[in-house]
Amino acid sequence: MSKSKVIVITGASSGIGLEVAKHLTEKGHRVYGVARSKIHDKYIRSIQADVTDYEQLKQAYQDIFDIEGKVDCLINNAGIGISGSIEYTDIVDAKYMMDVNFMGVFHSTKAMLPYLKKTKKSKLINVSSVAARLSIPFQAFYSSSKAAINAFTESLRIELAPFHIEVCSVMPGDIRTGFTKNRKKNPYEGDDYQKRVDKSVGVMEKDEQNGMDPILAAKVINKLINKNKLPLYKTIGFKYKVFVLLQKVLPTKFVNNIVGMIYGFKKG
Repeated sequence: MSKSKVIVITGASSGIGLEVAKHLTEKGHRVYGVARSKIHDKYIRSIQADVTDYEQLKQAYQDIFDIEGKVDCLINNAGIGISGSIEYTDIVDAKYMMDVNFMGVFHSTKAMLPYLKKTKKSKLINVSSVAARLSIPFQAFYSSSKAAINAFTESLRIELAPFHIEVCSVMPGDIRTGFTKNRKKNPYEGDDYQKRVDKSVGVMEKDEQNGMDPILAAKVINKLINKNKLPLYKTIGFKYKVFVLLQKVLPTKFVNNIVGMIYGFKKG
């Protein structure tokens, strides 16, 4: 067993976050799970805080450091989903998604950096998505938020290099979790979008429900935590690694057209 580490993970009350938290505790690490609701697992140290509230995170992370004297790894995992056409997406919903998915990563990172800098060989892992590289129609804001996380990770890695903090963006493909049923959908779509949105979201949800077991993501993240050097990006799932590779080598417009054929349903 590897030496026990202090690990903080946001969005740990369900889905990938909960699976990762459970797996890491089984590996002997001291895991603090951050979520708005209490985490009912006797092995996960539950911290109730909202990633949209920087002051809550700042106090929570200070409390953790005061107890432990170090934080070996921060995993920014909290996120939400919305689906529907861009035209009919409510501005409030779009702003809230970016506040959780992207600004939440910023808040969490900013609050934790003083303690990661005080911990030798610390790590920071941001959970992004393959959707960051392959933007999906009718999930534009989710794809955008994850693409922003990737850009944030790239800048962060360079800025933190002098402090020897390893930074990585993890990009899972479709994983079976409660995220699918919890995704918020536009309450109204115009007649010019409704059939296409229904078909597209239906394909997307089927892919998710038939996706990978979340334990796979947990095992990948555990391996990353135990590495001395982290890759800038880590894609989870063999076929998704192929998709990301093709996205790199094929013309961008060609790849965009392929995604449109799979999810766009241009003829309604």
